[in-house]
Amino acid sequence: MSEDKLDKFASGELSLTETRELARQALDDSELFEDLTSIAIARTGLQKRGRQIPIWPGIAILAAAAIVILAVALHTPQPQPRVLPPVAAAAMDPIFLARSGNSNGAQFRGADSDSRAPKSTGSVASVEDGLITIDLGSLDGLLKGSEVEVIRDGQSIGKINVSTVFRERARGEAQPGLAIRAHDLVRVSAEAELRAVLDQIDSSMARGDAAAARRVAAQTPIQNFDAGVSSAEDLNNAGIIAEIHGDKSKAIELYERALRANPSKQDLQAIEGNRARLKGVK
Repeated sequence: MSEDKLDKFASGELSLTETRELARQALDDSELFEDLTSIAIARTGLQKRGRQIPIWPGIAILAAAAIVILAVALHTPQPQPRVLPPVAAAAMDPIFLARSGNSNGAQFRGADSDSRAPKSTGSVASVEDGLITIDLGSLDGLLKGSEVEVIRDGQSIGKINVSTVFRERARGEAQPGLAIRAHDLVRVSAEAELRAVLDQIDSSMARGDAAAARRVAAQTPIQNFDAGVSSAEDLNNAGIIAEIHGDKSKAIELYERALRANPSKQDLQAIEGNRARLKGVK
């Protein structure tokens, strides 16, 4: 940078365009930047003391301001689009609840994240000495004393009384006079069907895996959303199942029943949030 141009800047002889160009050059030249800033400050100080020097009114201050503005504009990172954190992004999702205390078969029904989805129908695996084995078990909502319906050629022909339950199979005896064959279709009750889904949701929530709970709720077709359900946690989760399957009015009804089922204070807030969100109340 020539001394002549600096002298002209100091005396206010540079045009506004020349001054801006000088300011741009100063962004890449720290020494020039300091010279221009010092001159601008000195001129301002002289003006305040009443010294008379030939200046272009306000040009020194303008130059210093231009330098600062350009520096900020060119070197400040551009703002990035605001991205909601995962928690905020998922805030509108329904909130599943884990059962308090010991859940009904959470250990036996399995908290394995790779576990298959519950099934509402299965088949007779074998019949030996009147003892019938089927390929459904506790994973599918069966309990000792449960009944499964036997279907043949599309028609119900009777029921099997379940006496022994394993994770993925069960044993029992047919009703008197009922001849059961291998490969006959069997179907669990609506209560067992819903219990199986709620058990797997509870197992997922016990692991802190709400995404898995939602997958379970979405994957299994449900015909009755509240068969045999009484606890606040299960009523809430049944409401979410109904909501996911498109039955909004049933979901709201179940959330309201959950609120009347003496939930804990923390669960109460979650249930109220589910109901309010679905009803559009803020």
